[in-house]
Amino acid sequence: MPNIQNEPIDYRITETAYFSVKSYVYPSGASFREYTSHGRWGSLPLMHVTLGKDPATGRRKIARGVIAIGAISIGIVSLGKLAVGVVSLGWLSLGLLFAFGQAALGLTAVGQLAIGLQFALGQIAVGYVAIGQIALGYYALGQLAFGPYPYSTKIQSYEAWEFFRHYIPWLTEPF
Repeated sequence: MPNIQNEPIDYRITETAYFSVKSYVYPSGASFREYTSHGRWGSLPLMHVTLGKDPATGRRKIARGVIAIGAISIGIVSLGKLAVGVVSLGWLSLGLLFAFGQAALGLTAVGQLAIGLQFALGQIAVGYVAIGQIALGYYALGQLAFGPYPYSTKIQSYEAWEFFRHYIPWLTEPF
């Protein structure tokens, strides 16, 4: 079988009013598609979407744009398996302001494993304010909670109750 990387790639390029679409279908039936918007914000396209492996490199292409969607994506709003952005959603999500995903890291993080500088919500949550099954934070609420002011099944800090009762009114008074 010939090495596809040594041959010129016969991309099918389609231009629309808003997007440029670059696609390729492998002999196996697998495909690669890349959507890039004509609109730009600085050097970034407004939207960049990548699907599949680029035949030129044999690797997944990184989606980069104001809105970036792909297996690996970097953008202001980013969606992907590995997502990096101001607001990100992905399996591994790194967000400057908001991160949502299986594992999320950001100022505010929501995920199964959530690490948020300001707020974290998840099964395992770490942050200044942490809510989770296992919570570690200055104010921590969870089945197991650790920190200066925890509220859990075993330890019920009055300061934590005072803090959380404004947001969770049905929280029972510890004393």
